[in-house]
Amino acid sequence: MKNAQLLIKSTCQLGESILWDNRNGGIYWVDILGKQIFKHKFGSGQTSIWNLDDYVSKIVLNDRHGFILGMQGMLASWEEATNIVKPIIDIPHENGQIRTNDGGLDPEGNLWIGTMHMDAIPGRGKLYCYKDQKLHVMLDAVSIPNGIVWSGKLPYTYFIDTFTNEIRRYDFTKDTNETAHYDVLVKIPSEYGSPDGMCIGPDGNLWVAHWGGYGVYCWDIHTGKLLDIISVDAPHVTSCIFGGPDNKDLFISTAKVGLHEQQLLKYPNSGSVFHYKIS
Repeated sequence: MKNAQLLIKSTCQLGESILWDNRNGGIYWVDILGKQIFKHKFGSGQTSIWNLDDYVSKIVLNDRHGFILGMQGMLASWEEATNIVKPIIDIPHENGQIRTNDGGLDPEGNLWIGTMHMDAIPGRGKLYCYKDQKLHVMLDAVSIPNGIVWSGKLPYTYFIDTFTNEIRRYDFTKDTNETAHYDVLVKIPSEYGSPDGMCIGPDGNLWVAHWGGYGVYCWDIHTGKLLDIISVDAPHVTSCIFGGPDNKDLFISTAKVGLHEQQLLKYPNSGSVFHYKIS
């Protein structure tokens, strides 16, 4: 059994969107429900926290110093030094019923971001692509948009709507919206929980955080075969990313939300960040 180790003790309600910043050796992540951004300087033991006014679900690298955030009602730029948030473009939020969730940068540098209902009502969210300073609807009806990655050049987009329990491979060059062409690469067995955040590993395969699955699962990007499991001492594993000096450090975020009292007593590190070094 391969076990991830506790790296940063935290009590995030919904830790998400873990990010490695090679510019400064920092690990960033958010607590969506806590409206917070976290940073940990890898190897230093130092952790910083910023409080925001709105739900924040995604953080990605922007330019040499800045970041872009997916927030309820907008995409925004964020400056770490000042904690200044500047709106970039509005995202429909239906009077606070809709918030952003996961997203990612495609090989052309366009930001994709998913939205969902605050109560995860099926079909109420959308998948957007922010391109040419416009927000384009790529999928009209999604439920819990999560991991989205690209293995190289377009057209293939690997996308998870947790509600479906599938990892799908889309070709958005053929069509858009609800008729977008896709293949089901993996249908997740129920005993593995549900797929959440996702990244491409150094091996070129899909590494997926499994909500209710106690781990990060590695799926072959071509065949959909399960290749490996990294066990995490928390039920709700939410996102994962590779980083570190040689890109072999796997950083993993988790959540406390949805766990009852006995589960929290059994898994007191839920909401923390874990780490595993691959060989």
